[in-house]
Amino acid sequence: MHRRVWTKKPRGDAVTIAPGVTTTKGEAISLVSVGKTYQTATGALPALVDVNLDIRAGEFVALVGPSGCGKSTLLKIIAGLIPFETGMVSVGGEKPKEGRRDIGFMLQQSVLMPWLDVKENVALPFRIARDSGPHVGARVDQLLELVGLSHAASMRPWELSGGMQQRVALARALALDPGVMLMDEPFSALDEFKREHLNIEVAHMADTIGKTTILVTHSISEAVLMSDRVIALGVNPGRVVGDITIDLERPRSSDMVSGKRFQELSNEVRDALAIGMTGEAK
Repeated sequence: MHRRVWTKKPRGDAVTIAPGVTTTKGEAISLVSVGKTYQTATGALPALVDVNLDIRAGEFVALVGPSGCGKSTLLKIIAGLIPFETGMVSVGGEKPKEGRRDIGFMLQQSVLMPWLDVKENVALPFRIARDSGPHVGARVDQLLELVGLSHAASMRPWELSGGMQQRVALARALALDPGVMLMDEPFSALDEFKREHLNIEVAHMADTIGKTTILVTHSISEAVLMSDRVIALGVNPGRVVGDITIDLERPRSSDMVSGKRFQELSNEVRDALAIGMTGEAK
């Protein structure tokens, strides 16, 4: 039997994803003329300059660009983890702030607690938020079912494959029902087969639960396969040099990778990135 078990005080509108099961809808994100500069031993280092970006609620956006173009910096700004010097940022109509429950963050490494089993790792955000009660266990069970790990609930992290560990990390990031999911190269440590398999699964999951998702990746194929839009970033300083709409049908499938339209879209992204390397904005 499905039960409605989400956060104690649901935020905003909700959408039904299964009988009796609801989830908070995605939230819109807006960046206007955002700039970020790091102070180094040799002086000021502009990381981002005049970044303008509007992401619709429920949209899946991929950020692609060379190392040093500010992809991860953008995620940290949106999450409220680091300050920025110029411009404005809005997430769900509010300014970024560290510790917001409506933002989930998934990193390159799963960072699971080795002394906790899978279920306890997924429940960890509730412990940190000092949120307890029967709804927590029910919510964790739902998430493990969502990521296909109900059978592994009592296993320890070292008993899991790399792909399974990342599934646990994804479930944990979704624990508090965020409206926004930020994903910083979460599949880069996996082999190509596992990576593509998880790409498809996460894309399908995003279709189902409707979270606003931003994926940072170095892989053009991954970006095109998963997202609704690909934002290409140039380097020195980091800036938007391309905004490519991905008009492939959903749900996505691995056989799309060999298709003509997939290759055309991938080439559009490559062309934008090439412009970004020359220092010219598109």
